[in-house]
Amino acid sequence: DKRNLLSNYKHQANNNNISNAELWSSVRSIWQEQGQLNQQVSVRNYIFFLEGESSKNCAKFRKSVTVLIMVLSLISVVLIVAGCFLPLFSTEFLGIVGLAIGFRGNAGANRVSQYSLFGFIQEIIEISYELNTNNDRIGLGTIGGIFLLSCLVVPLVQVAMLLVIWFQPMSFHGRSRSLVALEHCVAWELLGVVLLGCFLGVKRMGMPATLVNEQCDELQETFDTMVQYGLLTQEHSKCIDLLSRLEIGSFVILFAKLILMGLTYLVKLAATEAQQDSFMRKRRSLALSPDDPFVMIAPVPKHFLGPLRCLLDIWRGG
Repeated sequence: DKRNLLSNYKHQANNNNISNAELWSSVRSIWQEQGQLNQQVSVRNYIFFLEGESSKNCAKFRKSVTVLIMVLSLISVVLIVAGCFLPLFSTEFLGIVGLAIGFRGNAGANRVSQYSLFGFIQEIIEISYELNTNNDRIGLGTIGGIFLLSCLVVPLVQVAMLLVIWFQPMSFHGRSRSLVALEHCVAWELLGVVLLGCFLGVKRMGMPATLVNEQCDELQETFDTMVQYGLLTQEHSKCIDLLSRLEIGSFVILFAKLILMGLTYLVKLAATEAQQDSFMRKRRSLALSPDDPFVMIAPVPKHFLGPLRCLLDIWRGG
């Protein structure tokens, strides 16, 4: 480690009458060589030099981590695309109004409606053309475009950015720019907002029907009589009722969101640790004396030496 390195060189300097300037130049050259090993390398191949560990002093991410990132990326892409096409929630009209709506269709099938994200965007576009004004087309078309970008395009771009950061060899500044682009993708990715809207909508969607039924209390005796004579079923013994429930698409997007969050956290943390290590190692190699404050700060991947230590392959370097 650094202290052993300095003490060994000091011992050698005392024995061989090496000047302090030559000693310090030798230490800096070692740090420069370590920094050069990580120039234009990908995060998955970045080598951390662990100062302070006497037996093992080199570490990089295991190959299994790369396999895990590839599998999670593929799963997230499939779930994101599938979640946009699958129904997020459904509604069903019951009561007298529900029967009236059912008679208008085939055997009451129109009482149940399912809504997917693409279906919702299509509805917005159709409404804009029905209103037939330029302002409505521009406004509603913009809303539909934002939904499409933030719920499909941006998440897929985010996955691509994560793979680029992990696999693509980059310089320090190139990796910094990639991390900034990733932050923009995270900010514009709105899958969580869509899920929150679905959960709240399903919970609150039946409230208007409850308010209408309060105005139909005088007809409740008539509905109960019709149920007794078999003219109505119990579920239709009211003016209107609206049942809403989450569908498989909501759960698919939920899993996609969780996987994307975990994948982003892992890759972003690894890239940030590599950036900090690269910056500190370069700054130390430019120090003019051992008294420089940066010399005493050992650049180590602190997060990956804690709970995430199992992700690193640590060995004794030459």
